[in-house]
Amino acid sequence: MYLPPRGVPDSRRGFLKKGLFGGLLLALGGGAFLATRRGAQVSMPPGLQVLNANEYAVMWAIVQRFVPPREGFPAADSINTAVAADGIVALLEEVTQGEIKQLLMLFENALPNFLFGLRTSPFTQLNPTEQDEVLAEWRDSRLTLRRTGYRALRGIAIAAYYGNKATWTAVGYPGPLPGIHDPNAPVWKGGAEPRPVGNGTMMEPAPAPAPAVTP
Repeated sequence: MYLPPRGVPDSRRGFLKKGLFGGLLLALGGGAFLATRRGAQVSMPPGLQVLNANEYAVMWAIVQRFVPPREGFPAADSINTAVAADGIVALLEEVTQGEIKQLLMLFENALPNFLFGLRTSPFTQLNPTEQDEVLAEWRDSRLTLRRTGYRALRGIAIAAYYGNKATWTAVGYPGPLPGIHDPNAPVWKGGAEPRPVGNGTMMEPAPAPAPAVTP
C-alpha cells in the first residue's frame, strides 16, 4: 500500500478546503489573473502524468527554491526532480491531485500575490530572492491554508529529490541492505486465498504461555 512521504497530503475529503475562506482562495487559484499577467514558460518534458504546462512551470520554480544547488549534490534538473514531483502527485487520490493543481496556480496567481505581499507578478516571474520571500510568507502565515500548502509542496519537492538514488551518496546513505528486496522474488497470484506460510510471510506471534501457578 502506498504511503505518501512525510509532508505529502493524502485525503479523500481534501486537505486544503478548510472553511469558506480556504475555498475562496482555492477558487482564486483557478483564474482571475491580475491584469492577465502570465507566468514564465518552461519546456514541457515528456512523461508528465498530472500537471499541465502552467502547473509544471510553477512546480519547476518551487523545486528550484526548495532544492537549490549545493556542492556535492546533484542539481535538481539533472535528475528530473520536477518530473518526479509530478509522479508523486499522480500517486495521490484524485481529489488531492486537484487541490495540488489549484494550489500551484494559487502560488502563481498575481491577485493573491498582490493581496498578501503587494507583488503584482506571478511567482514564476519573480527573482529567486522574491520567490524565497513568498515561500517564507506561506510558511509563517497565520492562515492554516497557506501553512498547509507550503508543507505540502515542500514535502513533494523534497521527496522527489531525495527519492532519487543519485542523491544517496551525498547524504551518506548506502542504499537498502542486500537481501531486503529481491526483484526476482516470486509474486503471489493466489488472489483472495491466504498466502502459504513461508519466508517473508507475516504471522501473528503465538501467545505466550500462562505462567505456572505454584501452591
